[in-house]
Order: sequence, then C-alpha cells, then structure tokens
Amino acid sequence: MSAARILTSRIVQAPNDGALADIVKHHVGEFNEIHVSTAANKLAKLTVRRGTRTLRKSQRDSVILLLEERLLGFERIPARIVANLLWSYAKLGYHGNHSMVHYLSDQVHRVTVDDFEPQHLANTVWAWATMRHKPSLQVLAALEHRMLACVDDFNSQNLANTVWAWAKMRHHPSAAALAALERRMLARVDDFDPQHLANTVWAWATMRHKPSAQVLAALEHRMLACVDDFNSQALANTVWAWATMRHEPSAQVLIALERRMLARVDDFNSQALANTVWAWATMRHHPSSDALAALERRMLACVDDFDPQALVNTVWAWATMRHQPSAKALAALGRHMLARVDDFDPQNLANTVWAWAMMRHEPSAKALAALERRMLACVDDFIPQNLANTVWAWATMRHQPSAKAMTALERRMLACIDDFKPQELANTVWAWATMRHQPSAKALAALERRMLARVDDFDPQNLANTVWAWATMRHEPSSQVLAALERRMLARVDDFEPQALANTVWAWATMRHKPSSQVLGALERRMLARVDDFNSQALANTVWAVAMLMNNIEGDKITINQNVLDRLLHQLEAIEFSTVEEQYFLQIFQAHHLLGDRFKPSAALLDQAREAWAKSLARRASSSSRSSLEEEVAACLDRLGIAYDVEALTEDGMHCVDMLVRGRTDDGGERLLTIECDGPTHFLRASDGTYRIDGSTYARNCDLRKLGLDVLCIAGHEWIRLTKDERDAYFIRELQERGILVQSSWFFIKVV
Repeated sequence: MSAARILTSRIVQAPNDGALADIVKHHVGEFNEIHVSTAANKLAKLTVRRGTRTLRKSQRDSVILLLEERLLGFERIPARIVANLLWSYAKLGYHGNHSMVHYLSDQVHRVTVDDFEPQHLANTVWAWATMRHKPSLQVLAALEHRMLACVDDFNSQNLANTVWAWAKMRHHPSAAALAALERRMLARVDDFDPQHLANTVWAWATMRHKPSAQVLAALEHRMLACVDDFNSQALANTVWAWATMRHEPSAQVLIALERRMLARVDDFNSQALANTVWAWATMRHHPSSDALAALERRMLACVDDFDPQALVNTVWAWATMRHQPSAKALAALGRHMLARVDDFDPQNLANTVWAWAMMRHEPSAKALAALERRMLACVDDFIPQNLANTVWAWATMRHQPSAKAMTALERRMLACIDDFKPQELANTVWAWATMRHQPSAKALAALERRMLARVDDFDPQNLANTVWAWATMRHEPSSQVLAALERRMLARVDDFEPQALANTVWAWATMRHKPSSQVLGALERRMLARVDDFNSQALANTVWAVAMLMNNIEGDKITINQNVLDRLLHQLEAIEFSTVEEQYFLQIFQAHHLLGDRFKPSAALLDQAREAWAKSLARRASSSSRSSLEEEVAACLDRLGIAYDVEALTEDGMHCVDMLVRGRTDDGGERLLTIECDGPTHFLRASDGTYRIDGSTYARNCDLRKLGLDVLCIAGHEWIRLTKDERDAYFIRELQERGILVQSSWFFIKVV
C-alpha cells in the first residue's frame, strides 16, 4: 500500500478528534487534496459525537487552520473536494462569512462544473444554506445547469437537500430546474423517508412554489406509508407547508398525521405546537377534540418556551378554528404574554386582540393595559390591517381604550389612509361607532375620501356596516359619498343578507337620507326575496326605518311598496312574542303610530307593543336623573320665573317631553311650550362642522307639532357656547316671540 493510502487510512481510523489533531500536526506537510478533505470531513463527524469529541473549539480551529494553510498551496482543487470541504465547514458550525468558505465557494466556477456529481451538488448547496452563505448568481446558475444535466442520478436525499437549501438561501431557481426535480421526485418518491418528505414540502412552501397535483398526491401517498416514523418536527413542518401552499390534503392523510401527533405530542416543542395549530386553522381543518386537548396539555408544559410569534399564532389559530381553550390554557398564555409583551411587533399585537375578541375571551385589565402600552411604543409601524383589526377587536370586546391610544391610532391611520382596503375602512368606522368614539373631523373626511376611491370593491357587508356606523356616530357624510355607496349597492344588492338590508335602511332613516327610487326599489325586491330569513331585530329595525323614511323626508315623500310592509308584518306576527326584546316592541309601536292603516299589527302584537311603550314612558317620567343641559335650562327658567313641568306626558300618551312650560299671555290666557334639551345624540354632524337633527328627533318634533304644541329645541352644541347672561337673553327672546310674559322687568332691560 502506498504512503498516501496509508495516511488516508490513519485519518479515517482516528478514534477521536484528539488523535486526528496529532496526525494533522505531524503529517500535514505530506497531505494532498484528498487528505485535507478527508481530515476535515473526519473532524466534523467526530465533533458531532460526544464520545469522540475531546478538543476545545480553539483547538479544533487550530487543526482547521493547518489544513487551510496546506490547501492554499494547491494549484487546483477538484469539484468533489470543494463540496466535501464546504460540507465539513457547515458541520463544524462555521459561518458563511468565514474566509475559507468564500475561498472554496469561489472555486466552484473555476473547476469543471461537469465534475460535480449529484451528491456534490446537494452537499454544496446544503452547506451554503446551513452556513448562511449567499454565493453569486453566476455560481448558482452554473450549479443549476449541472443539476439539470444529471438530475436523473439524484437520490431522494439529494433531491430533498437541494430544495431545502434553495429555500433557506431564499434562492428562486428556474422553472425548468423545479420541474426537473419534481419529475425526478415522482420517480424516486418511494425512497423518501419522513425527513425528506417534510423538508421537501417545507422548502416548496418557503419558496412560494406550488408543485403539481400529481407530485403532491405522490408525496401524500408516501407519507401514509411511513407516517409512523415521522418525528414531531417533521409533522409540524408538513402541515405548516400545506397551509402555506394553500394545499388541501386528503382527509385520510390528515387523520393519519393527527394519530401520529397524539403518539409523539410530548416531543413537540413550542414552535412545533404553534405551527401545527396555525396550519390547521389556515387550512380550515377541524382536528379532533383529543388532538386539541393533547396539544393544549403539551403547551401548558412548555409555555415558558413560547416566543411572541408562537404565542400569537396559537391564539390566532384557536380563534380562527372557533376553538374554546380551557381557562387554564388562556391564563397561562396570558401570563407569558405579559412577560414578553415588549417583544411584540404590531402584527403580534393586532392578532392577539383580534383572537381574544373572536374567542369572546375577557383578558385581564393588566393584559389590556400592557398591550396598549406596547402599541403606543410601536404605533408608527402599524399597517392598515393592524389598525383596523385592533379597533375592531376593542369594539367587539367592549373595551374602552385610553384617549391617548385612540388618538395615536387615529394619527397613524391618517398617515397611511391611502393604503386602507374596503374591509379595513368598514371595520374601522364600525368599531368607532360601537365604542361610541367620536373621531376627528379630519379623520372622518380622510376615510370618506378613501372610500370614494375604493367604493367599487366594497361588498354588501362593508356597505351596510359603513352606513350603520355613520348613523350610529351621528356623522353626516357628503352627498357624493352617499351617492357612490348607493351606486355600489345597486351592483351588489342581490348579495345583501337580511342584517345588511335592515342596517342599511335603519341608517338612512337615522341620517334622514332620501335614497333614490332606483336603489330603494332594488332593496325592496331583495327584502321580499329574503324576508323569511329576517330575525326579530331585523324586522323591527326595518319597519321602524320604513316608517321614518316615509315621514321624515322634506319635500317629495318616499313611497314604499305595500307588499313589503305586509310581508314584514306577517313575519313579525309569526314570531314568539316572549322572545322579542322591549326595544323592538317600541319600534313596532312607533311604526304603527307613524304609518297608521298601512301597518296594522294584530291586537295581540299591538297590545304588547303599546304596553312596552307605556312602560318606557313611565320609567322616564319617574326618573329623577337629569342631564347637565336639562339642569342648566331649568335654572334659566327659574331665574325668569317661568312655571314648567319636567318629564311631562303628552295627552295622546306618545311622548314624554323634557319640559312643558305653562306661560301666561297678555290676555291672561295660558300658552303651552314644550322644551326639548337635545344633546349630541340628537344631531348629525358633517365633516365641515355643520349640524342637522337626526331622524328620531325630526319625527318627535313633527309629532309634537301635530298635537298643536309649540316646540323649542335647545341644541347642546350651541347652548354650551353661551354665557349665563346670553342664555337668559336667548330665552327671553324666544318666550316673547311666543307671547309668553316674563315676570322680572330686569330681564327686559338686559335684552334691550
């Protein structure tokens, strides 16, 4: 045997890294390229095994340095040596920025690329990926070209390692290369082991590559054959990949993977747990209760290892799957979130509160405050979806965030308003309305402008939620915006659900908006088609809105198809009255009052509605609480010596007015004057700061005047700007105009 072979044999047979270091130290000058490669390879293998590792890292580095010095003395390094050395450096844990890694990588395009065998190709890209080394595009293209030439010699491990490496390097191979690998995979699929299978689908998902249905089916078939050999990481990576690729695996393979998960659940780490439930949720897969319970149990055992992304993915998945975890699991995650909240990014924050809202979970005040604090620290990084999901979640949870938090989100919304999508626009205004938040005129104007730009992408739910929100906030949008939404409604009317129909007409009635006859007719047709699906709330809201629309519009009155009213009433009569809330009986009674013979409930329904109305008025009349506006107006009347009754019922029993003045006239007679103290909920406010009374208030005033009563409405937004003397002078003028005497002459002097 030659001396070179004897030296190779000694290197290969070295029992530990210490013995190998002695060989290198005493014989490195005799080494050829193969000896250098074999020594580096052997050192890597001995180092990963605890029983054969005796050297400290600094001592191993010294061995590698000797090998590097020897290697640099060779004029040419063969392809196989380059690949083996790169593999060794990766196994030894060196980083891609290491000088020798760069040197070896540069050799790739200097050697004859056709000398690379499949194993060399796979080892080279695997090493680059492991060391996070990014070779030049020229080098990657050369290896890709060689791979295409010898792809039919790739084994299963070569195939899996190659696509895994490309994915790790964020390299986008050519369509020809991907197709060639897929073809070869089909030929060798029965040789794939669980690690190969999992790494392959993980790589495709990471590269955003969707392989052919034939290839995916073949891999699924192979998974079923070796599922009992899958470890926890392979299981988690597989379902994560399917979810990311939007692939729908067969029920058979999902059941098999679930069964294997139950067997290996105690080996799952936090990342594997989070990825698994995230994948199930993304695939809209509903795992068995046993599987969910097992993952929950394991999660509790390793909850302190969850990073922010794993925490958030877990609660997001539960919410998406409509799964209600145990209080113990939620509490454990909540405690760990508090410990890691300062590491949450905007997406984590938004997804967390969204998930809590979806699960109807009530987090502690401490948790909500911590998330708010963190949100304020990174609010400038929130994207529109984060902003909309956050306020939507707060509204759904009935949480009232601090004014500081709301202001910060509003400011951020204004900065990125042009990136808001229809769903985000609608969810934002819906949330504001639900939280009774009054955004700035600037914010509302910006949203209106953006809505006009994206109105053709609004779906029926967006349209209905938007007008409902405006009406609830008492915001009066521009006529241009309302016309644009009407036009969009006409295009999508056949997709409106009962709730969307009811919310739309309720909003129009509240805003005293007169829709076009075309859009009203379209909604009437849709109501008739879906009236059988209306619940009690939608029915009551709709008949109330119809009554308001027919009575509250100045100028030409709106007419409603009698068939619509009849069908709505028919559905109301069919409802079990005991299930109807009082507020809906109030709407039914008011609709009957306004519509008369056009809406005549049965005696039984009318009695229920009338009783609810009477109880409501009685409660108000007997209430001792008064608003600050009512108290200030009463104080002014007292100073003027004007007699009045508070919470007075009208003779027809329909209204309870804030104040009923019984004033004396010059001829000794009595004149009645109703005074209504109207706060912000009685007015619509436009972005330009102008006010207009809303539908309910307009209907009340019209009704009172029909009874022959004079009505004086005190607008809170105007009253608040007056001084005490100005308020007194205002009342004197109003009373004098109505011929009511004021006892104190001092006030007449003040007016003059």
